Amino acid sequence: MPIFLYDFRRWLPAHVTPQAVIHEWLAQAHAKAGAGDEPTLAAARMRRAFERFGCAPDRVAQRFHALEDFTHQDWGRMRIFDLTMASEGHSLSARTAYFAEVSSQVLAQLYADEAAAPSHLIHVTCTGYASPSAAQRLAAAKGWFTTVVTHAYHMGCYAAFPAVRQAAGFLLLDGASGRADVVHTELCTLHLNPALHDPEQLVIQSLFADGFIRYTVEATPPAATCFELLAAVEEIVPDSSDAMTWQCAEWGFHMTLARDVPARLAQALPGFVARLARKGGQTEAAVRNAVYAVHPGGPKIIEQVQAVLELDASQVAASQQVLRQHGNMSSATLPHVWATLLGDAAIPDGALIVSLAFGPGLTLCGNLLVKRWS
Repeated sequence: MPIFLYDFRRWLPAHVTPQAVIHEWLAQAHAKAGAGDEPTLAAARMRRAFERFGCAPDRVAQRFHALEDFTHQDWGRMRIFDLTMASEGHSLSARTAYFAEVSSQVLAQLYADEAAAPSHLIHVTCTGYASPSAAQRLAAAKGWFTTVVTHAYHMGCYAAFPAVRQAAGFLLLDGASGRADVVHTELCTLHLNPALHDPEQLVIQSLFADGFIRYTVEATPPAATCFELLAAVEEIVPDSSDAMTWQCAEWGFHMTLARDVPARLAQALPGFVARLARKGGQTEAAVRNAVYAVHPGGPKIIEQVQAVLELDASQVAASQQVLRQHGNMSSATLPHVWATLLGDAAIPDGALIVSLAFGPGLTLCGNLLVKRWS
């Protein structure tokens, strides 16, 4: 059964802040949270630490965020990061309540002008949970009582791949009729913790941002420019379970990230891409010369993928662009790359797209897409 992806619609978070300004906010927050020394000295030390370990402004120019907190340093009036109350800010329950509020607003905006109900609505996130979910509330508010709502939660940055597989499976069970919509609501910045000062956490805090996007999956070719799905593969890298984690903690969700993750992924990639090519019936040359949609987990991830697969800069340009303009939005990031490629008139009809993303497991996901002009 053929599967097509199209109609990508982004909704930008309320605030956007230059990376250098966010780094300064973080330095002050760490100092306020008790990074040692007198506050002015602590802020200066943390500023130097972010310059050393953080993602530089020439790689991530700005980050979008729903929360107003990052626009000022009046700690007592922070919605989440009230560091006068606790060095971590508010607890997970407050962050969860904020996630539920914003995700419901986002889905309402993304579907404000939508009258036709999807057969399936798949809500993807790893940054907050509520039941009924924002997707269920949307369906109820719209009167879409026969829309089947499914939740694809807590898989991290690669979650767009299983969400598309879910959509394809649902359409197959439905006899290839109807449409399945996928919506990503990621509020990664909710889970920054200024009480954690180690270099690993500084890397994480300098990368992640908020992102919202929806798109449609159908089994019938749409009357619009789209991607046709040729193949999908998912594998776990051996002996890598502790290399990346994403856990629920008292003060928010907590991520750990081993320094050797880019190297581990690079080692596994050549064989993985070869298996993906075979499953999609593509030659080695076709895959080598394809356009690549790489989840920009960080600059080193893109660089390692480019180096190990011997790609030129133009083949990963869309991933670099999304990272620079938005930061890492977890599962919403790769759909932003897809949207960029679909809207790029320089990418012709019939162009092969190799998509790659990574997450806890370590899990390697990939698919092959072909761009189809309407």
